[in-house]
Amino acid sequence: MLPIGEVTGGKFRLLDFKKNIIFISLILSLSAACSHAGTDKNGISQFSDNTDDYKGVSLFSFLNPYPVVKSFFTNMDPVGFNEALGDALSQAPRTDNLGTIRALESAMLQSRTSVQTLSLGLADMIEKMQTSNPAAYSSIQPVFEKIRHYNKPVVRNLMPLGANQLLIEYNTKTANQVATSIHDTADILTDPDSVDTLHDIEDFLYKGLRKNTTFRTGVENLLGGFFAPSLLTDRTLKEGFISLVYDFGEMMYKAAGFEDQMTPQTSFKNFIINAENFFTANTTSPAEPTANEYSTNAAYNNPGGTLKPTELRTMLRDLFSVIKGLIIPSGDVTVNILKETSKNAYMLDFMRNSSGSSQTFKDLLQLDGDGRNRQTDIESRPVSALETLFIVITLGDIYGYRWNPVGTQQRNNMLTDTGPVTTGGELTLGDSMFSMGSIIAASNESDNFNFKNITENSRTGGNTGITKVFRDDTPDTGPATADAYRIGFNTRVLSILEAPSRGETLPITDTSTGTSAMNESSFDKLYNKTIPWMLDWVVKVTLEGYGPYYSKKDGSGNPIAPNGDLLHYQPNWNTAQYYIQVTPRIGMTASDRLKCDPNPNGTAVTNAATAIETECRIYMGGFQEGATNPATANPGATKGFYSISETVSTPIQVASDEEAFYKNLQWLLYEKRFVAVLPVRAKLAATVTYEEALFITAIGNGIMGMMNLAPNCGPLKNDCINFNGYWAKKGTQVKNYSDQGTGLQDLSNEPGDSVFLMEGWGYGLAGDESFQVTAVYSALFPLLIPDPTTVYGMIPPVISQNAGAIKQLGFLGTTDTPPSQVNTNWNKRNRLTPFIVALAKALGDDAKDPANRPLGKNPYKLLTNLAEIFSRPYLFYGLDTTETKTLPATAGPPVYNIPAVPSILQIRTVGVATGFRNPSATPVEYKPSKNYRSLLSILIEGTSTPTSTDRNRMTDGPLDLLSKTDILSGLIKFTTNLGDPAKTDARDKVMGGLSGILGQTKLWSDCGGEANFYTNCPNQFAIDKGIDWLVYRVADKYDDRPRNDLYAPSWVKVDDLVRRIRDYVSRSSGWSLVKSLDFLLDLLLDIQLTAAEITNTLDLVSSLFYVGDDTDPNNSALDTRTYTISDIVTTSLPPVLDSMAPYGRNLYATGYQLGKPGSFFSFLEKNANMSSQYTVEELFENTKVLLRSDMIQTSLMDNRAFLYSAGTLIGLFGDIYERGRRFSGSDAFFYDNWNEGQPTSTYWDDMNAIFSLR
Repeated sequence: MLPIGEVTGGKFRLLDFKKNIIFISLILSLSAACSHAGTDKNGISQFSDNTDDYKGVSLFSFLNPYPVVKSFFTNMDPVGFNEALGDALSQAPRTDNLGTIRALESAMLQSRTSVQTLSLGLADMIEKMQTSNPAAYSSIQPVFEKIRHYNKPVVRNLMPLGANQLLIEYNTKTANQVATSIHDTADILTDPDSVDTLHDIEDFLYKGLRKNTTFRTGVENLLGGFFAPSLLTDRTLKEGFISLVYDFGEMMYKAAGFEDQMTPQTSFKNFIINAENFFTANTTSPAEPTANEYSTNAAYNNPGGTLKPTELRTMLRDLFSVIKGLIIPSGDVTVNILKETSKNAYMLDFMRNSSGSSQTFKDLLQLDGDGRNRQTDIESRPVSALETLFIVITLGDIYGYRWNPVGTQQRNNMLTDTGPVTTGGELTLGDSMFSMGSIIAASNESDNFNFKNITENSRTGGNTGITKVFRDDTPDTGPATADAYRIGFNTRVLSILEAPSRGETLPITDTSTGTSAMNESSFDKLYNKTIPWMLDWVVKVTLEGYGPYYSKKDGSGNPIAPNGDLLHYQPNWNTAQYYIQVTPRIGMTASDRLKCDPNPNGTAVTNAATAIETECRIYMGGFQEGATNPATANPGATKGFYSISETVSTPIQVASDEEAFYKNLQWLLYEKRFVAVLPVRAKLAATVTYEEALFITAIGNGIMGMMNLAPNCGPLKNDCINFNGYWAKKGTQVKNYSDQGTGLQDLSNEPGDSVFLMEGWGYGLAGDESFQVTAVYSALFPLLIPDPTTVYGMIPPVISQNAGAIKQLGFLGTTDTPPSQVNTNWNKRNRLTPFIVALAKALGDDAKDPANRPLGKNPYKLLTNLAEIFSRPYLFYGLDTTETKTLPATAGPPVYNIPAVPSILQIRTVGVATGFRNPSATPVEYKPSKNYRSLLSILIEGTSTPTSTDRNRMTDGPLDLLSKTDILSGLIKFTTNLGDPAKTDARDKVMGGLSGILGQTKLWSDCGGEANFYTNCPNQFAIDKGIDWLVYRVADKYDDRPRNDLYAPSWVKVDDLVRRIRDYVSRSSGWSLVKSLDFLLDLLLDIQLTAAEITNTLDLVSSLFYVGDDTDPNNSALDTRTYTISDIVTTSLPPVLDSMAPYGRNLYATGYQLGKPGSFFSFLEKNANMSSQYTVEELFENTKVLLRSDMIQTSLMDNRAFLYSAGTLIGLFGDIYERGRRFSGSDAFFYDNWNEGQPTSTYWDDMNAIFSLR
């Protein structure tokens, strides 16, 4: 068989096929255009057939009662019609033309009753449109007329199947393959699952468009947004939406895996197997004789406390709640976050044509949390960077603990036993001290020389009950009492930071007095939390002008940030002023006392006795000053603070918004100065009875510098005193800790560098000597950092040792990328981050709203809740197994006050058995364990073996398929362009529509549970029903599918699903329905639908699903539900497909020749026009009557039945065409009267053959 389009035999073959014209044209042309008993010699009827008494169906006049339908044919030129048809058919192989004839015969005869039922169904649909809502039907007619006169072919473009695809199918498939595919389609349509699904769809549309007015308004707004005036000429959003849908289909053409080694079908089957194993409770089956991982592992089914299990149904419900929360304000969220995100993203001009996000996503699947390639780097960890990012967000959201400020218990390291143990993601000073291994609990209750007691006594003033530690952000502006600075072990670390590095966090506000416990009621309720604080800083430097890089200026030449603000960048700033008041011991000489305060109470000191009762004020940096009247006297304004210069001395203009964005981001990660000062009034050794002033200054260059912040104890980690104040990377001193009256001398500009400076000042070993550096450093460092070899720093190591995941938000891989290296590593930038930042700004702006800020509302929960879902089963609630080393008792057996072991939220790290908070584990012990599988992990890849809990690192899951399309880039681009101020009308409508739709879509739990849902919420939608449908197909329907034979017939429905998504959705498929949708959207934009026309259109669509009450058609309570569309598709259509399936390949051949550009269908598009005297409304009525007519619906098998007569006639055509000229015989129609050597038959010969009895 020659492929279509190959012509042999030249003009003879063409002439031979020309005679095919008569067979088809008699059906399609003469049958429609000619009159049965016409006598008009001037019209189309050129003769009378003299059969006025004929009662059957007449070939020439059966459309006479339906003039609107007939007008399509009467206006055509018969000669042109025949020539166009003949030219088309002459290009198709003879056997395929014959097969087409047999297909038509079979449809009309073999599946006659189904065609009749289908016709009735179509007529019913027309009648429903006419009668269910007559007003809407009448009002929508102008829209139909616009479509009728549209300047592009409507029918051709709305049909999903193109001629070229028919040619491809014909040339690549055998007749059996085509027939099987058609039969398969018919089987799918009749499958009970398909019937139920179609019924559910019709129920959904009926309820949404008819019963639920809020949902219906949402749909109207959504459509109104797509057809808003601003989009009539700018089709960016429409094109973006279509591209998204196309790419979903294209995903099914991709191969999964880093080597493209797996088909999409196998990838999805593996996902189903793993989802069933890890996330659903199973029952045993032949394929799975034992209980699965979920059923046997408490990590999945019982994570403890109030945590939810890692169960597929539960996770999908929770994901829905998060998605819904992005659009519908509720709880801590008071705005439409997605809407605000789109506006924020549009501020960045490079986001408007975003690309490359999918590649970034792919990299996050292939890399681990430290940026190592999981396939090629032997040092890499199994858990992907994407998973690690969510786990780190969850980690930051849960880490932070309250400490017992009194007592000496060691068990659980002095966590409080009198109230909540956790802070909800707020790091405390106790957390930092514990992370450095500091001595915070004594060996027995009589020994109080530890950092817990030191800080608590400093906070309360000890026995005096008067705080002697002061902090002043604005020196010399008030009395010292206004600047009392009460910090203790439960002070939040972020509130200790200096103002220019503290960000949005409010300063410390411990309003307790005397020896009372710390009052946390006035603490910053939001930005003391790690995740909100960090995200807000990212927003500040990239969008709001707190970073040094910019690309634009305002009209006055001032640098501006992407949000339009002038830059807020401070290249130089000062810390707050810190000072501590101490009382020297009796015995200080007058001369030394004079140096402290030469003029107490206005009277010069003349002897030591006068000086004894006067306090001395010791400033950070090694200054002293008298403090005779602390209630009234101002501290000096020129001392006690450090000057800080940032790494970039002046703002720098760069070439683009995008360059500025990434350079500012990397500046935040590696160079922004984060400074914290901890002043303490304390005994600095166990052997002294007096107090001195201790100042700890910690500086980290960027967030990464903070992660590494720890005392420098030299290269051998055994000399903390002599390396006190040395930069970790640069290796120089920030200042000499023993130099009095000096500021910081050397600020390192090394990216990610850090320094820890401890200064102690007092009055000698006796406490009554001259002002000097403390002499007890040798006691301080062992108290602060007893074992430097095991210390990671002030940030808890479970956070700092996973900070590589934070780096991936800027640039991917293991290489550090400070601003100076941004251009060099440009192609490795994380292109998802700008959109994440836009989202973070939307969350932050809502949090900072004046009505929300005092309440501590936390919109960031949307992000942390999402992270928590993706962190299951790593997140669990259990006993804290962290223990300290038992300290030896100084005398006799130790006496411990041991509280109950607390339970806390934890992450399943490699070393979790030795304590989630363990400060001295190995680096790998802080990494997420490879022995658990999250939802993301099984979407990323399968297992190493069918029964393993370990991943295979092959990135062969569905998310890898997604990463190989432009779906993510397209989604970001679509959302960003929705934020265009010029498209406000569209954005407001779309977002309002989504809010209306999602607002009416609820969980069972929202309406009293499954049993009560339809009682309490009868017209709303239960998302659980769709979730259950999916989970059933994962958990139950595939229980008996073989795990080790993914090509078994029982897996065929997965194969079919992938293939059909590919066929009907992808851009490259000739069967794509999206091409039709694309054209339809363009058409509707071109004809400019009004809001009223959208309403009428939806009324018309909804009318297809019910029969209204004649007396009260607007009362939906009186509706009678129908499933006309489902019945047509699942009952009437499949038998017709089955009857034509054997001739499917023939139909493809003939269809291609008829449908290719410039061929027969093009002729019809140009010439088969309804007469202008008729309206579309009349066409619907005429068609309805025709479809219900007796000649179509009769069960008789004679000449009164159109289907029977036409089918029989076509069968005769087929017989003649198949058998050709015959002289005689049982199957001969007539003697042809031709002599050997005569020319081929004429048209008259063929007509004579058709209309002769023999």
